[in-house]
Amino acid sequence: MTTGEKLILLRNQKGFTQAKLSDLSKVPQTTISGIENTTKTPGLITAIKLAKALGVDAEDLLPEKEVTK
Repeated sequence: MTTGEKLILLRNQKGFTQAKLSDLSKVPQTTISGIENTTKTPGLITAIKLAKALGVDAEDLLPEKEVTK
């Protein structure tokens, strides 16, 4: 699951719109939209702000890595 997919899932679980999450996190709505559409990758500070507003750990927004053998 990508960071964008996780962000959408967590945001929807809280019942937040992108605008509401933007207000709570102080992250621009255009940035949130870009992350959700996978055109932007959040930096550490942005991920922390979003996670705090969503009530989760920043780790919860990290993309899952594929294990290759």
